[in-house]
Amino acid sequence: MEKEKNRKPSFFKELGEFMKPYKIKYILSMLISMISVSASICAYGFVGKIISLLFMEQTSFRKIMFLAFAACICKVLNALLLNISTWISHNAAYATLRDIREALSEKLLRLPMGYFEENGSGRLKAMLVDHVEGMEKTLAHVLPELTANLLAPLLCIIWMFFLDWRLSLVVCIWLFIGFSVTGGMMKDYSVKYEGQIQAFKAMNQAVVEYVNGIEVIKNFGQIDMCYQKYQDAVYTHAKYNVNWQKETQKYASMGMAIAPFSIFPILIVGLIFYSFHMIEVESLFMIALLSFGIFGPLMNAMGYFDQLAAMGTNANEIKYILDYPELKRGEGATVQNLDIRFHNVNFSYQNGKKALQNVSLHIPQGSMLALVGPSGSGKSTVAKLLAGFWDIDEGSIQIGEKQMQDFTQEQLNALISYVDQDTYLFDETIEENLRVGNVKACFDDIRNTAKAACCDDFICSLPDGYQTKVGQAGAKLSGGERQRIAIVRAMLKHAPIMILDEATASTDPENEAMIQNALYAAAKGKTLIMVAHRLSTVVNADQIVFMKDGQVKEIGTHQELLQNCLEYRNMWELSEVDAND
Repeated sequence: MEKEKNRKPSFFKELGEFMKPYKIKYILSMLISMISVSASICAYGFVGKIISLLFMEQTSFRKIMFLAFAACICKVLNALLLNISTWISHNAAYATLRDIREALSEKLLRLPMGYFEENGSGRLKAMLVDHVEGMEKTLAHVLPELTANLLAPLLCIIWMFFLDWRLSLVVCIWLFIGFSVTGGMMKDYSVKYEGQIQAFKAMNQAVVEYVNGIEVIKNFGQIDMCYQKYQDAVYTHAKYNVNWQKETQKYASMGMAIAPFSIFPILIVGLIFYSFHMIEVESLFMIALLSFGIFGPLMNAMGYFDQLAAMGTNANEIKYILDYPELKRGEGATVQNLDIRFHNVNFSYQNGKKALQNVSLHIPQGSMLALVGPSGSGKSTVAKLLAGFWDIDEGSIQIGEKQMQDFTQEQLNALISYVDQDTYLFDETIEENLRVGNVKACFDDIRNTAKAACCDDFICSLPDGYQTKVGQAGAKLSGGERQRIAIVRAMLKHAPIMILDEATASTDPENEAMIQNALYAAAKGKTLIMVAHRLSTVVNADQIVFMKDGQVKEIGTHQELLQNCLEYRNMWELSEVDAND
């Protein structure tokens, strides 16, 4: 990973594959741009010739008008071809960025959940939106306009050498000195830009965290502390950029004081040559005129090199995501039954902490299994491994007689319906959020399922019923209401395996019993795995697994665990006391 991040980034090396389908458009754009530049240089020549004729008092009106007309045609052709070139390159650039975004979106679906825990939503948003969008300008302009900005000065210099090689050499030396000084700005550019990206990510994440957590911040009176964290991130980003600009400003100022004024050495040396009859006035005038067309394009070209370096850094990060190890999935499997078996499963999170140790379970098809135990015991980890959120380190998980990695991700998605306590709803209507569970479901199916889950009454009591917009992430609903909708959504999927990871944790006691009864009814004939914090909700489970420190301590029915597992009995007695209170 360090090696990946430390190498010198290049867009064409990292993501050039996304440009290949559109290489004809990019090449065509570049060729048209070159013709456009040639037309512009010809216009310079015609105008220079007109001025020379006037200066030499060779005022043939017909000849001057012909040259003026030719210059106008060249400028019109230059503008027209430049626009055509830019249109073609933009078309290719947007298609390239579309393909990159689609590849990223598809890749995210195949990544383990650990990746998303390492990288917050602010960082991912910056990657998918800001960094990809930031490449558009460079990608659309770099080939046609960089080509043009390099070709125009080159043609001017070649023309100047045909007129007088000595003055041309003076111009080249002067420009070389100026740009050599300016080039100091590019020292360690990729390293510094990487630092700027990291500062930007930290700021982005701090902003997202501050906004998303504003309710908690205000509730616990931590405004000063949390605002300070947000402020520090913003100031760090600003300070880094200001310091970088201060460091490069001296090179920019020195270079800009030299390179743009090549007319001065031309006039000084040219007048000396003219006084000794070593150059004709027409050639001196044309070289002076052409010198004005050198610095500007070269300076623009340097700006594109700067953008290319920045785009390379962004491409390196995008490539890092695209190359990130995926979940291990097969080409598909057919099974005769849906019995689930964990055999000596070991699993650790990214931080190296052991989450599960030698976990072995057998969950017969159509049965109900409950996972209970203290916080951090590994209950949710078992549920998420079965849901396919991570790959295990050792051991095996089987569905039917097939290993889990034999299935495709689509097959697993069809087999398993998963609901946890961190429910996410889209900023759509309740009906559309429920339809996520089954896009083909008609409204009657949706409402009947909601009735079965005892949710129809509360939905109908909302201002617009099933057409009520829930707000961003379901912000217009309570936590309990969001979870109840998520449960209906899972039931509507009709998957043969249902996993509920403390899915009723936010529901009120009055509705929990009804929801539990609805779940038992909905899960009839299905396999139901429940991670429970309230033992009263799982007393009727076929198997209850008591876990502690990532290990299975005891398996049995409620009555068997009361007799054989002291820790379970203590939890049950505490839950009974809480219920009575």
